[in-house]
Amino acid sequence: MLTITVLLCLGSPAVLVAQEGKQDLSLRLLYDYYYKEVTRGKDNALFMEIRNYGTNEVTNIMFISDKPTGWLVEFNPESLDRLGAGSSHTVDIKVIPPGRADKGEYNLTFIAEADETRTAASTMLRVEGGTSIWLWVGVGVGVLILAGFIVVFLRFGKQ
Repeated sequence: MLTITVLLCLGSPAVLVAQEGKQDLSLRLLYDYYYKEVTRGKDNALFMEIRNYGTNEVTNIMFISDKPTGWLVEFNPESLDRLGAGSSHTVDIKVIPPGRADKGEYNLTFIAEADETRTAASTMLRVEGGTSIWLWVGVGVGVLILAGFIVVFLRFGKQ
């Protein structure tokens, strides 16, 4: 009978292994920033929340981004020394698309790397309108055509 009791105790993981602390770090962009229009060459502000849903403190959290070529992304703060269990912190993000960024949609991924874990959040940013080089080319062609009609009218209109 003693042998059966020992085997039952050994077969039950809850008896032999104590549950360790849970690591659960989460990044969340505020809902207005999942599909946002941004302006070329200007500071565009985003806000992100980092939350520790785990039971242990998370330490040495660094913020990095996976961004399109030429884009500038700055975090404020750039890092956190620690984030206690059940707590959260807001991170300001400044995104600057290049002045010559093409109109369209761009994916940015924000990453929080800590000693204990890593997490990421993505967003789609949309570069719209603005003045492109082709607008100025069209205006220039229009001015040249108008100037040509005026010259032709002044030169040959009196005859």
